[in-house]
Order: sequence, then C-alpha cells, then structure tokens
Amino acid sequence: MQRVFPKGFLWGTSSAAHQVEGDNRNSDWWEWEQQPGRIANGDTSAVACDHYHRYREDFALLRELNQNAHRLSIEWARIEPSEGEFDSRQIRHYRDVLGELREQGITPMVTLHHFTNPQWFARKGGWTARGSARAFMPYVHRVVDELGDLVAIWCTINEPGIYGANGWITGEFPPGRHGDLPGQYVVTRNLHRAHELAYAAIKRRWPDAPVGLSHHKFLFMAASRRRRDRLATKVVQSVIDRWPVGFAQLRRVVETTSDYIGIAHYWGQMVAFDPRSPGNQFVRRFNPPGAEPTEMGWVSEPAWMRAVLGEVRRYGKPVYITENGIATADDTRRERYLTDVLSNVHAAIEDGIDVRGYFHWTNMDNFEWARGYTAQFGLIGVDRKTLERTVKPSGRLYARIATANGLD
Repeated sequence: MQRVFPKGFLWGTSSAAHQVEGDNRNSDWWEWEQQPGRIANGDTSAVACDHYHRYREDFALLRELNQNAHRLSIEWARIEPSEGEFDSRQIRHYRDVLGELREQGITPMVTLHHFTNPQWFARKGGWTARGSARAFMPYVHRVVDELGDLVAIWCTINEPGIYGANGWITGEFPPGRHGDLPGQYVVTRNLHRAHELAYAAIKRRWPDAPVGLSHHKFLFMAASRRRRDRLATKVVQSVIDRWPVGFAQLRRVVETTSDYIGIAHYWGQMVAFDPRSPGNQFVRRFNPPGAEPTEMGWVSEPAWMRAVLGEVRRYGKPVYITENGIATADDTRRERYLTDVLSNVHAAIEDGIDVRGYFHWTNMDNFEWARGYTAQFGLIGVDRKTLERTVKPSGRLYARIATANGLD
C-alpha cells in the first residue's frame, strides 16, 4: 500500500554552520576545541566539510537528490565578531548562500542560534549573564533586515534544553559545568527571553514568515512502574522539555510563542531512581535492554517518533521535524531506519497531526560536536582527506521517497 504525504510536504536535510563550514575561529566552540580532551580523537572543526567554500556544489547535490528544503544556521560569530561591529562581507556571504538555495529551488529554513556564540559574548558570561537576551538582538535585527527576504521559515533557537543540559549538567559543551541545575535554569530562562524577543522582531519585519524553534525531544521512559522511578523520569524529562517563564513557573518549550512546532527527535533511555548516584541527581539512565545502540551510544527506535509527535497534537499547530536521523557506519541500517521512521511520521499524519516537513539530520557526515568525526549521520559521505562527497544508498533512497512524496 502506498503511503502518500500531504501536497507541498517539505523533504529536506538539516545542518549547522559550525559543523560544516570550517574555520569558525571567532566562536566559543573554537576555543573549546583547542582544550585537550574536549573532543574525541582531538578532532577540530578547522576544516569540517569546507562547506563555507563548497556550498554551491553541496546545494546542487541536494537538488540532484530531489530535496525541496534545507535547514541551515547563520553563524553569529561571523556576522558580529566584536560586540556591535558587523562584518558586511559575511552578510554578503550568507546572502549568496541563501540565494543559491533559492536558485536551486530549495526552501530555506534558517536557524539564528545553533549552539555557538561569539567569543566576546561568552567572555561576558554568555547565556548566564543578565541582559544576554538583549545582547543577542542586534545580531538578530541585522540578519532579519539584511537576509530576511531570502528566508522562508525561521527557527530562532536550536534545542534550548540540550544546550542547557550539555553545557551545565553533563559538561559536554562549553562552559563544561557538571550538575549545575541553577545554571541550567538561568540559561534556559534567558534563551526563552531571546526567543520571544526574536520572534517579535521577525514578525514585525516579515509578518507572513512562519517563526518557531527546534525542541529536542529526548524520550525518557521509567525503568519500572514504581513511583520513585516514574518520578525520577518526570524530573529528568522536565530538564529537557521545560524552561522557566518568568522566575517561578516552568512551562513546556513547545508551548512558547510560535507559528509552528519544531521537533528534533533521535533517542530514548530508561530512567531509574538511584540513591547511590548523588552526582547524577540520584538518577540512573540506561539504554533499553537488548536494543542496539548507535554510534552516539544511545538507542534510536523508529516507533517512538509517532508517540513524540502525538504529544504535540493538542496544540493544533503545524509541525516540522527539524532533525531526525541515526548515527551509524552501517548504511543499510540507516536505510531501514529511514523507511521505518517515515512510516511512523505518516502514521502520525493519519492520526491528525499537521506534519508539514521532515528535515533529516544530516545531509553529509560532519563535525559532531564533542564526538568529533566519530558519529556518522549523513546521507552523503565526506572523505576526511580529500573532502570528496559520495552519496550513500540511503541518500538515493531518500531521493526516491522525496520524488514520490510517499512510501510504498
């Protein structure tokens, strides 16, 4: 039976500037990479995929693969390398990038903040500083004014819950804090303010453009039906799913002001209360027994996607899957995953959820933050020595799905 997706469905891939462009030396992540032991194998983003110079050939390849949309980020550290000083050459570069997407007939979804910050911003305290949301806005206004005519869909903040957790709970991202729940609270509160300010600024200038953010739904499941495990699961899920609104109330990230709901979903874990783990907030997280982990060390189960999308049905908004994929060197496994997860997306649409697009993470293997080049998510392989691009069988499969606008 053929499963057809809605007319006008967006079939795309997703990327982040720092992970693909290379040589982004003004960002806090560049400084982080220079510290020994921060990145697997001592990898750096110095070259990444050299997408900064090869974007034309990369977008032509996406067009060849019948993709009609692409999610990418603008690099704040390039646009505003010093506080209040804007680089007109970099603005022209991103105009060329977005113009090339348009020329290729590919709809751009633009992310304003995807984990990285200018070094000047980080040195002033980053997202823990009072006034950080306001400090973000001159960059936002400049991008909205200079590039907005080329943007189809806006994504203000990428995965605020993950940004806060990885920087202040697990220490995997800069500034490398561990178990700092108060810090994570302040960071996500300021990110919420930044989103609200950016949303208003974009809508004033481009009132017809859809604006939202990308929420990372890491799915946590109770290890047992015992009350303490269920409570521990609720607490852990809240760290990712909620952020402060004002000073006292926690609300779901997906309930924020937005024209659509963006969902990034990959993984799930079991959660148990563990009184022997005070350093982990008395919680033990582990993979579902018997499940095969990915290169990220976590489990990706396609059936979870339908349940994740089902959670946002109540809001009655359009939904874009802003990221989804699997980290594996076994491309046959990626093909199976892709088909299975899209089957669950289609089932969610039949459940009445207004899913309007799917952005696979990612178009090509790239610099996966603290994992360096050890995690392969791409539909396109990149030779680390020559940077030659090679479309994988999964990339051809995705092209056939996009062309048919459906599965059979």
